Amino acid sequence: MRNNKLKGKLKEYGYNYDNFSKVMELSRGAFANKINGKGFRDKEIAKIKKILNLTNDEVVEIFINE
Repeated sequence: MRNNKLKGKLKEYGYNYDNFSKVMELSRGAFANKINGKGFRDKEIAKIKKILNLTNDEVVEIFINE
């Protein structure tokens, strides 16, 4: 996962770990663990895609390509 690209998208949309973790219905710690290496489940990726208006190419770039 390319977490720097995801972090950039969060910043672009005005999110930080605290408010985005609430939108994702995760604790801040769980969200931090996922973004920093543990990874996201398919349903979570779909939710992130919708919230951040990610294209399919961006989803592949962020979550699939290493």
